[in-house]
This record gives sequence, structure tokens and C-alpha cells, in this order.
Amino acid sequence: MSATAALCASVLLAPTAQADFLGIYAGAGYFSGDASGILGRDAIDLEQELGFKDSEGGYQAYVAFEHPIPLIPNIKVATLSYDNGGRGELSRDVSFGGVTIPKGSITDTSLDYRHNDITLYYELWDTGFDLDLGLTARQFDVTSEIRYNEGIQDWVAGTVDETLDEWVPLVYGAARVDLPLTGLYVAAEVQGIGYSDSSFLDYQAKLGWTLGLVALDLGVEAGYRSITIDVDEDDVGDLTSNVDISGWFINGVVHF
Repeated sequence: MSATAALCASVLLAPTAQADFLGIYAGAGYFSGDASGILGRDAIDLEQELGFKDSEGGYQAYVAFEHPIPLIPNIKVATLSYDNGGRGELSRDVSFGGVTIPKGSITDTSLDYRHNDITLYYELWDTGFDLDLGLTARQFDVTSEIRYNEGIQDWVAGTVDETLDEWVPLVYGAARVDLPLTGLYVAAEVQGIGYSDSSFLDYQAKLGWTLGLVALDLGVEAGYRSITIDVDEDDVGDLTSNVDISGWFINGVVHF
């Protein structure tokens, strides 16, 4: 048998050997979370003043490529999209987006959150459990918009917004333990950084199950995820906030 034929046979017939060449791990699914915290320099409360009450859904996805080549990092790309909103009535004057919104105004607020990740990481340990460490470049695309009236009949007297549209570096760490002979695994992941008066934190914990087939593994994973954006517009972007988006998720997963 030629070397090429042997390589093809090993990829098709022995999935456990794929980590010796190239492993592809991918997942995509649904995220449902609550938004809480404050917006703006006047610390406008999302729940108490702007009427954020309900959990809202979004989507998330990732794909990671792992290889055995020394010194060259593995790569993972990921995305998440989430929207929430609420209606409220202000009991005080507040400043947001450079505009003073007067007491008594009826507000209709939206929070649109997106991020895209590019992560380079090394697998520090893969015997008994996996331990990864690396760096993430995260592109934030976050817009918070407040539409308001001032007690007049026309609904919109004004619209103001603050945005965060920036690339931010994050430290990345992940761990996974596979439970022998069950197809089950538990995993956790954290990304974060802090500097000056701003910090970013994204962590998740999950339980998954995969079914090993001839050329790939298929499965499902579910868990909890929390994203905190504590940012001052003097440091980065045009958004001042301390917002937490937290909730559960479920993904379909595949491993080649």
C-alpha cells in the first residue's frame, strides 16, 4: 500500500487517529439570555429604568482546527449574536449619547450585541484531559439605542445611541474532560481582559455527548454562558456600560 493510500485509510477508518493529523471541531446553536446592568455615565439601570425584563434568544457558532505541528498555534473562529430591549419611564433626568433625556420620558431601548472571534491557542495537555491556552482577537459590534418622547403625543421626540465597534484582545483558556466509554464530556472556557477602567469577561461551562461514527463524531452540548462588558468610552469605543448577558445554550456539534 502506498503512503498516500495508507494516510487516506487512516483518516477514514480511525477517527481517534485524526488528532495526529488535522482535527476539526465545530458547533452551532441557540443562546437564550437575560440582559442586566447599567448604561451611560448616569448609570441607567436596564431593568429598573429601561424595562428590560424578558430573556431573548440569539445564535452562536464556532469551528476549531487542531494540528500536531510544533510551535504553530491551533486556530478557532467563533461568533455570537444577541438582541434585547425594553420600555420604561424615566424618574429622573439622564444623560446618554451626549443628550439629556428629561424626567418623565417614555423610553423604548434596544441592545444589539455581536462579536466575532479569532483565537490562536496551544494545547498544553491532552492526556486524560485537554488544557488550552491562547489569545483571542474579538471584534465587538454593540449598539445601545434609546428612543424617547417627552410627554407629547408624537412617539419619537428623539433617538440617541452609544456604540462599541472595536477589536479587543482577550486571554483565552479552555479545559475539557472526556468520561471514558460514555461519549460524555464536561468542558469550560474563559476569555477576558481588564485595563484602566474597562474589563471584558466571557465564560461558559457545558456538558456534551458525542456518538463516534466511521469518519466523524456527531453530538450535542448544553450549558451556561455569561458575558460581561464593563467599558468606559474614555478607554475604548463610544459606549459606557456595565452590562451582563447570561443564560443557557444548546449546540449541535461535529468532529472530523
